[in-house]
Amino acid sequence: MRAALLYGPEDLRVEDVEEPEGEVVVEVQAATTCGTDVKMWRHGHRALAPYPCRFGHETAGVRLDTGDRVLVSDSIACGECAPCRAGRPQICRAPIWVLGGFGERIAAPPEALHPIPDHLSAAAAAIAEPLAAAIHAIARGTDSSDVGVIGGGPMGLMLGALMAADGRSVAVSDPHPERRTQATQLGASAVDAQNLGQHDLVFEAVGRPEAWRAAVNAAAPGGVVVFVGGCPKGAEVTLPPAPIHYDELELRGTFHHSPAEVDRALAILGAGGIEWQVLLGETISLEELPLALAAPSGGPAKKWVVDPRTRATGAAV
Repeated sequence: MRAALLYGPEDLRVEDVEEPEGEVVVEVQAATTCGTDVKMWRHGHRALAPYPCRFGHETAGVRLDTGDRVLVSDSIACGECAPCRAGRPQICRAPIWVLGGFGERIAAPPEALHPIPDHLSAAAAAIAEPLAAAIHAIARGTDSSDVGVIGGGPMGLMLGALMAADGRSVAVSDPHPERRTQATQLGASAVDAQNLGQHDLVFEAVGRPEAWRAAVNAAAPGGVVVFVGGCPKGAEVTLPPAPIHYDELELRGTFHHSPAEVDRALAILGAGGIEWQVLLGETISLEELPLALAAPSGGPAKKWVVDPRTRATGAAV
């Protein structure tokens, strides 16, 4: 079978590999890309095995043993560490990572598989993984109706869409006009990055030190800031102490998702009502994946849809 393998930073090769064995084998129909994939391609990641290794973690396909359509969650918790025992599997200390969506087939533990609603496409189902992370991030916040989101990438847009659908007033800030347009298509309002103002609840969805600082400055007195974007490895952030201290701001981290949140994400996608299609870009082959990962940032926030069953078509990426 064919699969994309990372041999090192920015060294991705599509090769014939051994068929996956054990557990449940899933034929991949769609695997969407995200910023984490770009980070893994450029710098590696703690979840990766020694090079060469497979990657891709937003994966949907068909179980070969039953024919059922499933989403493959990218990890399962150990169930034994202190966070797991406390009911917080998303910060498990010894998770089992399930990577390899950028390949024709992937083997996964049964616990990592979630049924896909019948009418939902594989590409739409694949984004349930990041949508579950957005659901978890929102749960880490408050029920405030005055919300600001810094960053109009896929995660920021998902946050905005979910909270707007819940009847909240949500302003998504981003310097790119195309992303601001996407925010309005998903039900939120949109502002330039310099004009966010202050809000009772602020989500940082960029993952840069300057965005973390901006999030603190965008919080109204008594507000809550939720940091969604992970900064580069080794980054240090200097935050303004005055508003944190005198305005009694609360700063909260968020990471990953629980199995229940994955199921909820699939249910939301299956219910319709939100134009999630605006987040999906072209369908590409495994051979076109390196070009997609190397594509310049900016412009519309789109997730490439990798279909390992297709061959290179020369799509413009």
